[in-house]
Order: sequence, then C-alpha cells, then structure tokens
Amino acid sequence: MDARFDFSLKHTSRVVMQRSAEALLPDVLSSLSPHGVVVVHDAALAAVAARVGAALGATAVLAIPGDEASKQLGAVDALARRLHEAGATRATAVVAIGGGTITDLVGFVASIYLRGVPFVSCPTTTLAMCDAALGGKNGVDHCGLKNRLGTIRQPDAIVMDPAWLETLPDELFLEGLVEVAKKAAVLDADRFAELEQLASPLAARDLEATERAVSMAVEMKMAVVLEDEREGDRRRALNAGHTVGHAVESLAAGALRHGAAVAIGLVAECRAADVDPSITARLDALLRALGAPTTVPSELRRPEALWELARHDKKAARGEVWMYVPRQLGEGELTPLTLETLHKALA
Repeated sequence: MDARFDFSLKHTSRVVMQRSAEALLPDVLSSLSPHGVVVVHDAALAAVAARVGAALGATAVLAIPGDEASKQLGAVDALARRLHEAGATRATAVVAIGGGTITDLVGFVASIYLRGVPFVSCPTTTLAMCDAALGGKNGVDHCGLKNRLGTIRQPDAIVMDPAWLETLPDELFLEGLVEVAKKAAVLDADRFAELEQLASPLAARDLEATERAVSMAVEMKMAVVLEDEREGDRRRALNAGHTVGHAVESLAAGALRHGAAVAIGLVAECRAADVDPSITARLDALLRALGAPTTVPSELRRPEALWELARHDKKAARGEVWMYVPRQLGEGELTPLTLETLHKALA
C-alpha cells in the first residue's frame, strides 16, 4: 500500500508594541487560556517582574542571570528543574522578561519542556525588540559557538513596552539600532534612508524615533520570517554581518557586545565581498552615527583564528562559509567568505 500526505501546520504569533503595553499582558495571557503562569526574568528586572507576576497571578516568579554566560545547557537543565518544582504543566504559560539572552534561553526551554508549553516573550532591550525576540529562534551557545543548539518555534505573543527601555545603558540601547540598520541595508533602501535621517534623534534616545525604529525592525523581520520561517533561503538575509560578527564576538569571549560585533561584521563583510565603496561608506557612516564601532579591535584582528570560528558557524554548509551583503542598498546577495577575503577585510 502506498500513501502520501501533505500537511500545512501554522502557529499564530501576536506582536504588541505600544506605550503601556505592560498593562495589556493580562488580556494577552487570557487569550491563551493558560492553567497557571510562570514568570522568568532577568535578575536585574525584579521590579518589573514583580509587577507583571502580580498582575498575572503567577504561580512562580523565577530570576536568572541575564548575561551571555547563562546561555548554556546547564542553565537549560536548571530552569527546566525549576519549572518542574513550580508545578508547571503543559498548560502553564511561561512569560520571559529580559533581553535577548533571556528570550533565547527561556524560549528554548519553553519549546522543549513537556514538548512545548505556551510562551510569551517580553523583550526589554532594543536588541531583543528589534531582533532576538522576533522570528521564533531560540537556543543556547555550545562549544564556544553562538546559538549552536536551539529550536525554531514562534512565541504565542511578543509584548513590547518602550518604557522598559528607559533604564537601559546607552551601550545596550544602541545594539538594537544596529540590527535595524542591518535589515534596512539588505531589505529596504527607503527605510535605510529614513534611518539616516533618524540617526541623531535615535542616538539621543528620542522616544518617537525609537518607536519608529522598532516598528521598522518588526515589519522587516517578520515579512522575511513569513516567507521563510525555517531559514531555507530568504531568511539568510537576516544573517548579514553575523558571519564575521559572530566570529569576532566569540573570539572576544565576552569583551564585545553582540550589537558592536554585528556592526563590525557588517562593514568587514562588505569589504570582503568588494561591495561598492559608496554603499560601504554609507553603512559605516550610519552605524557610527548611531554610536556603534565599525572596525575590528586590534587585539582581535587575527584572521586565522576568526576563520576557524567562522568555519564552524551554524551558517557554514558544504564546506563553504556564507555571508549576506548589500550589493545595492535594500538588495542583498549571498556570497562566500574565504580566508583570503577575510584577510583583505581586516587589512
């Protein structure tokens, strides 16, 4: 007997981005009809977590470190155990409050705990709002490499409140802006030009400019994810700057933040791929206007070491190391990175 079946399975993910969005969380959670709520938060956000936990009637409010060192398998085990001890069932909704490290780690645990429980992401940094919390990628680092283990599972909801950004240090604030610039550079020339006009108010942390940038990021990224959720082809555009950027970040071993590494990677990859110098110059100028570095620190300018890290990056395939660069502003292209072109980029 021969039989063939085709299935189309879709998961609806709701995104709410507005002022006072925190007050909408009870309504968002009620739409999921959970049997219990557990809030997991960055330990530095205890006040926000306490408010949210009280508003949601959470059965547990669990604090975890929000630094990159938390993105390890040991942290996955520890959090899963704490969910078990809190009595979490398959119907329990897990709410994550924090930056990209928290949304990545908690999203990963929510995707595998009891084979998946309802998950609501509350990103509290520009990086998480503009990139990390969007698109359903979850995971942890492994063998010294970024996001080596993980899943792709869309959260049931993403709730973003600009008020959560108010106490964010400037260095962390600019990280998300780099991701918006990255997306616009390879996806939308008009939005890139708009970002050039918004650069000064964004650097000054103007609220309206910030809301506009976050909205652009959500619209651009989710348009790509809707076309290619599993990163078959189109979603590779979102990896611009990340091939060299992840290598630089890994080599820095915590001394360089993700946003800074991606900014450096964006310019380095353009140089490696011989992108039109005028395009590279505009990208470099925008990133600098936003407050991001664009050159590899001298102590990390080690082509062979960076190449070894890039070769083992999850984006490498069939012996090739791939990067995505803007051949024209708003139009990207997949192209290989080699040790020779990496040398050229770092010269």
